[in-house]
Amino acid sequence: MKVKGISRNLIDTMVSRGNQLGQGRQVGTIGFINDNGVIDCYNQIIDGGVSGLPHRHMLQKISHRDNASLIEMINSLPDNAVYIRTDPGQTGIIVSTSAINIFNLPVVNIGVKHGQVAGIGILYPEEKHFRLATRSENAQLDSLAAKDMEAEKKALERVTKLRLEFLNISEELPIIDDNARQNCQRAKKPWVIDRQEPVSVEESFAEELVQKSLEVEPGREVAAFGRIDENGHITRCSEIVVGGMGYIPSRLLASSYEDITGLSLREFYSEKMPLDTAIVHTHPGGSGVMHMSDAMAGPGMWGRPIVAVGHDEKGDIKGVMMIKMQDKLFELADENEYLERQFFKVQKPEEEVKLRKRRYKIAQEFTDLCDQLELKVTEKRADEKIAVSN
Repeated sequence: MKVKGISRNLIDTMVSRGNQLGQGRQVGTIGFINDNGVIDCYNQIIDGGVSGLPHRHMLQKISHRDNASLIEMINSLPDNAVYIRTDPGQTGIIVSTSAINIFNLPVVNIGVKHGQVAGIGILYPEEKHFRLATRSENAQLDSLAAKDMEAEKKALERVTKLRLEFLNISEELPIIDDNARQNCQRAKKPWVIDRQEPVSVEESFAEELVQKSLEVEPGREVAAFGRIDENGHITRCSEIVVGGMGYIPSRLLASSYEDITGLSLREFYSEKMPLDTAIVHTHPGGSGVMHMSDAMAGPGMWGRPIVAVGHDEKGDIKGVMMIKMQDKLFELADENEYLERQFFKVQKPEEEVKLRKRRYKIAQEFTDLCDQLELKVTEKRADEKIAVSN
């Protein structure tokens, strides 16, 4: 739906709230488009924290979901929802597709300078923007894969030209003299992912990942999707992709299953990728033990278990670990968001020390969520090819 404008009352309310918080903090909300194309209704306005807006807290207020992955909460939103945030120190221009990629909703940026509205930008989840995001990920990896200075220079040149294209993806949104209403929309019927319980990984799958890791530059992670059968056994169901140093670009990973150049990640994980799957990746130089970033990138964000295959420089597997969807993970994620906002309320150094210690403890507790998986050989013939979806 094309948005024709946004209520002045809503803009003034959000800017005023952000000015009261100070310290460059964002505020955000989920807004709703009326039949006339105007955003005149919104959910509760949420204060930003150290790392920006607390998306779980923001979505819980409208999806009424606890202990759920981010995609489950997003998929409970009404079809006329819009993601709205302030952007302190900026003019409202949007140069990133990350929000539309995750939410697959129109994104509104309220630029704020010197306590006043400096401009309002809007970005729509359109196919051309997702294609640009895919090109950007590939260009970044081309730079990493360059084997000499001249090749890297050309790759960085492509990256720079792509960044210029991002300057033109957003539009300016008019302010409409309408009053805004709060809490005027309800969530759709809950969208739920059944919680998977992996217990083993096909040995050849893990070995293929490690072998691919050894073929590329040391330290670069590789990944693929695995199908979880009724016995909790994981077998490969996608191509193997090569990422960067310690990370796998999100769109590149999704494209290992099928071409997603014109889709958002929300569309892919909701409509294309089967629910009985796991994200399986390598940890070069590690034993497969994972941390908070792994947990939030897998079950925390997309509702799928994440598996890490740790190996050394010779290709020997040191361990295979898994983090699944579970209440404790979501409780830790909620507490972490809460503590990020509490940073701005501390009055004494000892209060901040206590807060920082708890955040460090939360990171440890995320690691405690790791379960070890068995490497297992099924009765599948050794020469049988693994089916890959395209």
